[in-house]
Amino acid sequence: MDYDLIVIGGGTAGTNAAKAAVKLGTRTAIVEEESFAGTCLARG
Repeated sequence: MDYDLIVIGGGTAGTNAAKAAVKLGTRTAIVEEESFAGTCLARG
């Protein structure tokens, strides 16, 4: 699949960036190794 934007990391900044990009009409993917939410939210 082709994407306009690939966001690396599903933390707060990554998910906000992806949401903003989708609102602008881009085909966006998020790549996250373990689980969504950054270390501070998932394990902090």
